[in-house]
Amino acid sequence: MSASRILGIGHYLPPKVVTNFDLMKMMETSNEFIVERTGVHKRRHAEPDQGATDLAAIACRAAVKDAGLTMDQIDLVIMNTITPDHADPGSAYFLQSKLGMEHRPALEIRAQCAGIVYGMAIAESFIASGMYRHILIVCSEVLSKRMDGSYDGRNIAILLGDGAGALVVGPAKDGQPGILSSIMHTDGGGAKVLYTAAPGSALGRPDMINAEDIESGRIHFRMLGKEMFQNGVLRMTEAVFEALEKNGLRLDDIDVLIPHQANLRMLEAVVEKVGIAKEKVFVNVDQFGNMASACLPIALYQARESGMVKPGSLVLLVAFGSGFVWGSTLLRL
Repeated sequence: MSASRILGIGHYLPPKVVTNFDLMKMMETSNEFIVERTGVHKRRHAEPDQGATDLAAIACRAAVKDAGLTMDQIDLVIMNTITPDHADPGSAYFLQSKLGMEHRPALEIRAQCAGIVYGMAIAESFIASGMYRHILIVCSEVLSKRMDGSYDGRNIAILLGDGAGALVVGPAKDGQPGILSSIMHTDGGGAKVLYTAAPGSALGRPDMINAEDIESGRIHFRMLGKEMFQNGVLRMTEAVFEALEKNGLRLDDIDVLIPHQANLRMLEAVVEKVGIAKEKVFVNVDQFGNMASACLPIALYQARESGMVKPGSLVLLVAFGSGFVWGSTLLRL
């Protein structure tokens, strides 16, 4: 079996900065409330004419360039998003066309905030089998277009930001650092703790969406905040220790922990439960908000660019998202 490694990383953050004070003009909230509850001070919003694949295409090209490759050397593109360009077909197909990949395959997954963990695990399997050599994985979100500033939606809306992050995964040569383990879990029993009811085929009626869905807010995210927070802390903490056990490591062996940037208060709780030194944990949620699946690849890029992640660093990515879905990727860059 061929081992895999990250060959290149790319990202894109829209230039438009939206502060908490800007949000106060859009909904009934306050800077003090947002900072106290979430730790978020600002985030980025895409322009009205930008969709998920527009952000993704920029991040993808940057990752391919970082890998020292050209787009014609990419064998497969995998895209994860909860803010698709259109209801169907999958955004991966629109992205494939924008990247000029001719007839090469595109695959879309819906692993929510754990998209990069699941995407890398899929890429590893394809590379190990010898089916593909270079795989491009991108997580792109335009969550500003799914914001609901009503009373029922504010607990999520104050968190959300836009961005895209991409990785190129390819075979590792003997002795090269690479992806050491991928761990994935799901508990569908918690799927309705954070979900969007409509459009949907399971609404117990002939149509997938109607005017009442819009009026009642069923077209927007709805979250049971306490349950989401508690499960996020529990599962990401478990994911850290499971990765250590699987690889025969101690916590001190980890150079950098990069958790899903859901909420600063959640990250603080995870750090406390895990017992890892704060200086080993990469955090950017205060500056960019929760970008769903785009959080982890963007954070990995920024951790590398800041010098926190260096060549040879042992890095643990942990994720938790609606579904419930969670997991980890342990890698050495």
